Amino acid sequence: MRRALTVPVLLAGIVGLALLAVGIVYLTVACQELPGLLGPTRGDTSPRTGLGIVGVLLGVAVLIVALLVPRRRPPSGPLQS
Repeated sequence: MRRALTVPVLLAGIVGLALLAVGIVYLTVACQELPGLLGPTRGDTSPRTGLGIVGVLLGVAVLIVALLVPRRRPPSGPLQS
């Protein structure tokens, strides 16, 4: 039986995908080519590798949590003899 998605799980999935996308952009696009929202730097042609790795790792971690939380079993009551 599959449970319905809750708002926090859906938001965690969206945040995870956004972090993953930003991390990939930081890894592949040169700093001077980044959009203004992501902080372009004039004259710097290398990608922001450190921020990209952090973004990808956080994105993957949040997506894993968002996938595992709905599958968690509810706590059972105390055992009675």
